[in-house]
Amino acid sequence: MKCCPTTVWFPLVIVGLVACREKGSGRIDSAGKSLPPVYSLGPAGNTNWNADAGPVMIVSTGSTGDTIEVVFPEATDSTIASFERIIPPISGLTFDLFGRGGKVKSLVSALPLPPADTDEECHFWPLAKLRSARANWRVGFASGHVNAIKVDSIEGMSSTDSAALAASLARTAATLPVAADPTFRGLPFRVRSAFTFRLDSVDIVVADVVRSVNEEANPRLEHILIVGEKAASTTGKYNVGYYSRTAGAEESTQATEVLTMVQIGAAKRPAIVVNIEYDDASKLGLIERIADSRWRATWRSAYTDC
Repeated sequence: MKCCPTTVWFPLVIVGLVACREKGSGRIDSAGKSLPPVYSLGPAGNTNWNADAGPVMIVSTGSTGDTIEVVFPEATDSTIASFERIIPPISGLTFDLFGRGGKVKSLVSALPLPPADTDEECHFWPLAKLRSARANWRVGFASGHVNAIKVDSIEGMSSTDSAALAASLARTAATLPVAADPTFRGLPFRVRSAFTFRLDSVDIVVADVVRSVNEEANPRLEHILIVGEKAASTTGKYNVGYYSRTAGAEESTQATEVLTMVQIGAAKRPAIVVNIEYDDASKLGLIERIADSRWRATWRSAYTDC
């Protein structure tokens, strides 16, 4: 699944940061075609999936919003081939659908589709079709397992509020450790995306800021994903609860797209659902709040490239 959101840029000038993260491609032989009986512990026993989020997750694959991928949280890069050509066991389940603006629809059922006839060199999720098409949703969970979080985007803010948020992000990013690589040092940052929401008395921001080296022969790009917190309705910088940095060639640098924010289970544990985009593929992930001003990347899906 690849998504290309509309980008709004806000210039920031902060200290230099750069780091590279390897991507795991997990290429394997795809001989096995049936669901293996090796997951007796369930999703939580294999990949740090939060079992309170339900047994599977679904993702929209097209503009009509009715064709879906069924994501098995227990699958890893080395086992996904065993899941690719099964009929997903979702009969009897209904799903709640979420987008960046919150819950889109509740109690939607889906019809499993026969396995796709796809190149065996590819890795992909089984397909299904919603019984009623819905637009503007990104991710679905089994009904009753997660609650929506109301989110505001920097794109929808007034010019005054968006400028204030950009300035606050600059001060926040300036507190991060300076990377040893001087390639991006001194270059301005731009806000690729930023989302804010409130939990009780805390304001939270999730932002992707970038900077680039515009050399014709070797254009390079750096992404920093920041999750920060501060007391509600206060000014100033955010306290960083989580961040990740990636850098590389502009056409192949890993980027993280925010799909939605939810609260998981009866404990209402806040989580950010992300799509980690590589040059030719992606992984899904959860970043969960584990304490005040502390967030952690807890789960990543198997790597898919078709």
